[in-house]
Amino acid sequence: MAKFNEKLSTILNQQLPEYVVADHPKFAEFLKVYYQLLESAEIKVTSVQTTVGILLETETGQANNLVLNATRIDTARTTLDGGDKILYEESEFGKFTRGETVKGQTSNAEAVILVEDLSNGRLIISAQDKFISGELIVGQTSNATASLNGYTPNPVNNIVDLVNFRDPDKVVSYFLTQMRDEFLTTLPETLNEDVDKRQLIKNIKSFYRSKGTQRGHELFFRLLFNEKSETFYPREQILKASDGQFDSQQILRVIARVGDPAQLIGRTITGKNSNATAIIENLQKFQIGTDEVTELVLGSTNIQGTFQVGEEVQGTASDTDDYFVKADISGIPGEKIILNDGALYSTKDTVRVVGGGEGALFQISEIGSGPITELVVDNVGVGYAIGDTINFDNTGTQGQGAEAFVKIVNGGFLREDDADEEDRIILEDETGNGDKYEGNVIVQESGTGVGDITDIFLISGGLGYETLPTVSITSSGGANAILRAFGVGIGRVLNVATIEHGKSYELSPTPPTLKFGNNMILKNITGTIPASGQIISPKVSTIQSWDTSRSFLKTTDVSGGFGINDTLTFDNGATAKIAKIDIADVTVQVASVVPTDGVYISERGKLSETTMRIQDSLYYQDFSYVLKVGQSIDLWRDAFKKTMHTTGFYFTGQVEVTTRLSAKTRTPVIGRVSGASDKGAMGLVNTLFSTIFGRRLGTVDDGTSLRPKPHEAGQIDSNTDTVDHFASNTRDLTLFRPGIEYDIQGRIRRTIVDRNGVPVRVNSSHAYVGPRYAQLDKHANTIFGTSNTGSGITIQRLNELKIFGTRTSLDGTNPIFLLTSSEIGRLMKMNFAFPSELAFNADLFSNTLIKFDNTNKTFDDTIA
Repeated sequence: MAKFNEKLSTILNQQLPEYVVADHPKFAEFLKVYYQLLESAEIKVTSVQTTVGILLETETGQANNLVLNATRIDTARTTLDGGDKILYEESEFGKFTRGETVKGQTSNAEAVILVEDLSNGRLIISAQDKFISGELIVGQTSNATASLNGYTPNPVNNIVDLVNFRDPDKVVSYFLTQMRDEFLTTLPETLNEDVDKRQLIKNIKSFYRSKGTQRGHELFFRLLFNEKSETFYPREQILKASDGQFDSQQILRVIARVGDPAQLIGRTITGKNSNATAIIENLQKFQIGTDEVTELVLGSTNIQGTFQVGEEVQGTASDTDDYFVKADISGIPGEKIILNDGALYSTKDTVRVVGGGEGALFQISEIGSGPITELVVDNVGVGYAIGDTINFDNTGTQGQGAEAFVKIVNGGFLREDDADEEDRIILEDETGNGDKYEGNVIVQESGTGVGDITDIFLISGGLGYETLPTVSITSSGGANAILRAFGVGIGRVLNVATIEHGKSYELSPTPPTLKFGNNMILKNITGTIPASGQIISPKVSTIQSWDTSRSFLKTTDVSGGFGINDTLTFDNGATAKIAKIDIADVTVQVASVVPTDGVYISERGKLSETTMRIQDSLYYQDFSYVLKVGQSIDLWRDAFKKTMHTTGFYFTGQVEVTTRLSAKTRTPVIGRVSGASDKGAMGLVNTLFSTIFGRRLGTVDDGTSLRPKPHEAGQIDSNTDTVDHFASNTRDLTLFRPGIEYDIQGRIRRTIVDRNGVPVRVNSSHAYVGPRYAQLDKHANTIFGTSNTGSGITIQRLNELKIFGTRTSLDGTNPIFLLTSSEIGRLMKMNFAFPSELAFNADLFSNTLIKFDNTNKTFDDTIA
C-alpha cells in the first residue's frame, strides 16, 4: 500500500484548524473524501470470479438470482450493494466490496477499494502504482478474485508522482517496461525469478562496466540462471618461451627481545644502528635450538639502506602504540661462492655446514655434464692388440658419443732410473706430422710382450654425461683388463641451494664453510671393498656408497682430505689406490637480508608439463576463453554475445555437469520401536542399520534356489566370521530367458502386364515406406479428372514420372494408366513429392512471440 506520509487525506484533520474539525465535521469529512478522490486510481479488471447465489424458479429456465435492494446506507440518499446476490454460506468467495483491501498475488501490492463498479469492469482504489498488469488480485475480506488488466491513476495525483517516475523503485510498472527497453535491451526478458528488476536497473552501469571480465561473466549467469560460472582462458596453457613464473623473496631472520614480531605485518621496521627501513609483508616462526626465530618477508621494493647483522630492529604494531616491538638480527647464509666445482657429484649428495651457527641445510641443486676426458687402466690384462675397441655403456648417464680403442700394448720405453710409471720416451715433434692419429710414444714391436694394455686412445669423449658409464673391451684374444671412465666436468657442482637458513652464523668461526663428500675412482684393489664401514688410513672417513662396476667410492665425514695416488685401507683389511678425485670447495657469506633461492610457482614454460599446448589459430591463443556453466550454450549464447562478449575474442561454452541430491528426511517413516523418540529420523536410521533386503539375482538353471520369502526383510548378521547375510546358493530375483521364435516370410513377387501385353514379373519395389501411386490417385482426385483444380498437379508433371527400382524392362517407362489403373501397380513406389507445408510453434530465445508487456511473466517487480 502507498505510504501514509505521501497522502494528504490521512493527515487532513491535523492540518485543519481545531474549530473547523469541531464545528464543521461534515466539511472536514468532505475535504477528506475530496482528497481521497484526487489520490485515487482506476484499475480495470477481467475474469472476475462468478459468485454462486440463490436461483429463482422460472418457467422459461432463465437464471434469475435472488438479489437485495441494499445491505446498508451510505448516505441519506445513497444505498450500498443494491442488486447484489444473496450467497450461500458455503461459498468460498464473494464479491469485491467497498472498503475492502485487495492484494496483488505477484507484486504483493495492496490498496483499498473506494468504489466498486464491476458492471463496467473496474474498481476505484486508493492510489497504488506497484500493481503489475496481468496479475491476480484477491479481496482480503471477500476472497473475490480478478485479473488486473490496466491501471489509471488520477491525473492530479499522477502529476505529483511524475517526479518519482525517474526512480526505478517508485516508477509504475508500465514505465518500468520502458526503462527495461532502454537500459537492458541486450538482456533476455525472462531472467531468474529471484532477480529484482528494479534493483538491476539501478545497478546496470556497474554491470556493463564489468564487460569482458570474469566478474562480469559471473554476474551474467547469476542473472539468467542463478548459477555459478567459471571462465577459463586457454592462454594459461600455451607453451611460450621465457614464460616461467619464478618467485624469490627477501628474508630477514630475527630473535625477539620485546613484544611479538607477528604484530608487525604490514608495518615498517627500522635498524637501530644502520637506520635502514623495510616493510614486512609476511612472517613465519621456527624453533631452532633454544631460540624462537622469526623469519620476516620484506617487500623487495621497500628496502631502504642496509641492515647490519646483530643490530636491533624495531617497529610499532600501530601508529598509536607507545612502545616498540624489538628484535635482534641473526646472521644467516647468503651468497654462495664456488671456488672449485669438483666432479662426480649428484643432486642427492649431502652437504655439511661447518661454522658458528646452527640449523642451516644445503643441497646440491644443479650439476654439470661433460665428456669423458680420461680412461683409467685398473688392470692391464693379457692378449690385447692395438686397435681393440673400447665399449661404453651409457645407460642412465644422459650422455652419448664416447669412442676409444687400445693405443699401446706391451708397455713403452723409459729411462732405467725413472720411477714414474707414466713417463715415456717420445718422438720429436715433427716425426708424426701427417699421421692419421696423433701420438709420439715409442712402442715395442708386435709379439715382444704378453699383450698387456699400456695406453688408451680416446677418439671422442662424447657429450652430456652426468654420471660415469661402464667400460668394456671387444678383443679377439684379450682378457682380464679393467678400464674406468672419468671426466673432469661430469657431475661438477653448478649451484648449491639453501634449504634452511638456520640462525646465528655471525658467531665464530665465521663465515661458515660447506663440506662436500669425497667422490673418487679407485684402482689396484686388493680384497673386497665394503658397501658400508670406514676408511681407517690415511684418514678416517665413513663410506657412503660403493659402485663395483665403476670402481666409484663415495665417503663423508673426512678428517682432513684425500689426494690422488693415496693408498686407502678399509676397516675390513681391503686396500686400494685413488686414481681420480676432485673435491668441491664452496664458501658462504653471512648476511642480514638474503634472497631465497626461489621456486617456479607454476608449470608455465616447462616442456615436461603435459597440460601445456602449442598456440593454434583458434582455441589456444591469447584472445579466447571458455565459459563453464551448468546450462546448454543454446540458452545463453546470443544474449551473452550482445551483453558481455568482447569484440575480437573467441569464446566457447562448456556444460558444467552438476549433481543435485535431496537429503531431506520425510515423515512419517516406518521403522522399529526401540523406546527412543525422534522426529522421524530414528525410524530411517533403524531401517538403514538394522534391516536389509535381499536383491541377489539368479536364473532357473544356475544352481541357485529361490528364497522362500524373498520380499521380506532380513536381519543383519553381526558375526564377523560370516560374510553373507543370506544362505548361500539362494537367489531373491529370477532372470528368465525369453524363447527364440522364428518368422519366415517369403519375398512378394507380382506380375504386371506392360503396354505391349507382355507379363513382367516384379520382385522389388514393394518393401517401401513412402509415397505410392495409390496416394497420387487420392491426392489428385483421380489422375484422369480435373475436379481437384487446387491440387497443383499438372498433366506435364504427371508425364515426367518414371517407373524405377523394379530391375525390369518397366524401369524408365511412364507409369500413368499402366500402374494407376492396376491394383498391383498402385502399391509400387514413386518419386513424386506432394505439395506440403510445415508449421511449428516454438518458444525460442531470439523470437518475439512472447513480448515483455503481454505475458504473466513480466520484467518489472514491486516492493510489498
